[in-house]
Amino acid sequence: MTMMGSSPFLLIICKGLRGRILMDLIYIIILVFGRCNEEKKIMIPKEPHPHHRFFKNFERVLNFTDCVFSFCITLMVLSLAVPVIAKSDVNAELATHLINEWPTFLIYTISFIIIGTWWMNHHQIFQHIYKADRVLLYLNLLFLFFITLIPFQTSLIIQYPESRVAVIFYALTQAFAGVVFSALWYYATKDRRFSDPDLSQATVHYFIMRELLISLVFLISIGIALYNTHIAELSWIFIGILIWWVGKRFYQEMLPVEDQTE
Repeated sequence: MTMMGSSPFLLIICKGLRGRILMDLIYIIILVFGRCNEEKKIMIPKEPHPHHRFFKNFERVLNFTDCVFSFCITLMVLSLAVPVIAKSDVNAELATHLINEWPTFLIYTISFIIIGTWWMNHHQIFQHIYKADRVLLYLNLLFLFFITLIPFQTSLIIQYPESRVAVIFYALTQAFAGVVFSALWYYATKDRRFSDPDLSQATVHYFIMRELLISLVFLISIGIALYNTHIAELSWIFIGILIWWVGKRFYQEMLPVEDQTE
């Protein structure tokens, strides 16, 4: 009687235990299955974007560019020829020869400033670019192609100082360099895919405007060269003044204060 009377109670306890055990098993299965899915998600590599395959070792792009600039600015000094003077006449004639070479020193100095300006602009722009794809590398190489022509063009103007063709050739290639550099910057900053996501639109517009103004100065100098080649060469110095003026008058207050010393 005691066992039979207590059997319904035992059945209820057993059912409760079986229900709890079943719930625990279901919970364990869900937990294990969830962890397995998380591990699978971690192990599966993220597919690269079909249109933009980013290259590793981005520092190599900057190092290669710096090497090209340094080589060009060093190679350019070879365009300066040492005057040939008899040893007995060195003291009397060397100063005269150096003074007569002022057009040579002028174009050398201008070319040095132009290469230095392009290098500083490249340094400033690539402070905001953190990765690159194949198109960006091609644009950078095309820009460097125009830079590597500067030593040859400097020697050409030194050899033929009155030649309009030499001056126009110099100005035209550097105008193209400015256009390519602007295209590189625009491509890198479009949708902020290669640049700092916090980059302001004012900064983007400033650099595009600056490089295009450099191209404009070179294009204007082509018209000047048709009348006077030396004035056309001197007009290239105006590039540095123009960059300073544009930055001060139109964009300085709009741009965020950033550390450009790195």
